[in-house]
Amino acid sequence: MHLPRALAGVASALSLSSRQFEPDSVAYSDAATGLKFASYSSDGHVQFRVAVPSTVTAGTEFDAVLQVVAPVSMGWAGFAWGGSMTYNPLAIVWANGTNNVVLSSRIAYGYYTPPVYTSANYTILKTGTHVNATHFQVTALCKGCSKWGDEETGITEIDPTQQVTFGFAYSSNQVDHPADIESSFGIHDSTGHPIFELAVAKNDNFAATVAKL
Repeated sequence: MHLPRALAGVASALSLSSRQFEPDSVAYSDAATGLKFASYSSDGHVQFRVAVPSTVTAGTEFDAVLQVVAPVSMGWAGFAWGGSMTYNPLAIVWANGTNNVVLSSRIAYGYYTPPVYTSANYTILKTGTHVNATHFQVTALCKGCSKWGDEETGITEIDPTQQVTFGFAYSSNQVDHPADIESSFGIHDSTGHPIFELAVAKNDNFAATVAKL
């Protein structure tokens, strides 16, 4: 992952919005969860989806739902909320056996295996999380993925009213210890920086819908 295409700064706060481009994401309605997502499918057939509340406005921290769908042949898949590998919340996902999916919250401070990140907390949603013969899928609520940083590095926030550049990476190589949420893992095979149109990912009754999952 490299630097995102758009990082707009205002004073000490950074807003992860971009000028208007043709988005890489498309609208997706998930029948299982009842959520509407902005969805992007990579060349490796890994799908990354984001859902947000309809009531959220610019400058407001908010919860979001991340859904990742990957072929079972994929060793791991990663999603970067800030569009780059370093200094933003990462979600690293892999299958552990035939009936369990692991989601590990990480942050990278350099180009090496990112350590666990405790300021972004994921709750895996049973509905929308599974492993089958062809794919593994995880759906998770994240608290702490829309705003991060400190006075030293600067505060960065996602503006859900604008297009947002996220980042992803994946590898066909398995993580070193699949049962361990803190497992190390090797370098990625591929990366990308898709532009998401979050206007199509806004959900009425977001909290109530998520609470049922």
